[in-house]
Amino acid sequence: MRKRLQRKLNRLEQRSHGREALDISSLVDVSFLLLIYFLVTSTLEPQEADLAMTMPGPPPIGENTYPVDNTRPLIEVSESGVIFFETEMLDSDLDRRQLLLLEDRLRTFSEASLLIDPTKGAGIDLDVADAVPGQRFIDVLNCLAEVGISDVRFIQ
Repeated sequence: MRKRLQRKLNRLEQRSHGREALDISSLVDVSFLLLIYFLVTSTLEPQEADLAMTMPGPPPIGENTYPVDNTRPLIEVSESGVIFFETEMLDSDLDRRQLLLLEDRLRTFSEASLLIDPTKGAGIDLDVADAVPGQRFIDVLNCLAEVGISDVRFIQ
């Protein structure tokens, strides 16, 4: 009986002699701790405002474009992200997500539009350059939504 146990132990030693064991249970623990650390310390971007914009339908039959409406102010966003309201340069810092100057001009325009015609909401023409960072475009739309302007026409 003793010889039989000795032979089995010898065979087990020969099988496991070529392979070295690596205990990875502590590595799994460390990886989960790192995962939890990064989840807790990361910051999430606040959810963008719900942008309830009304988009115009196709232009009238027989016309390629909409008629020009001079009562609608133009917001222009240049390739570098600078925002113009009509011809006035308002916000040029790409790092600032709050567009306070634009919001002030839009509020003034919206209130004036309601005084002129309470049944019709304020409308804006928006001209955004192709190379504008997407976040800058979203910031302008958030500003419009914050003021309550939902009639936006994109021009190019």
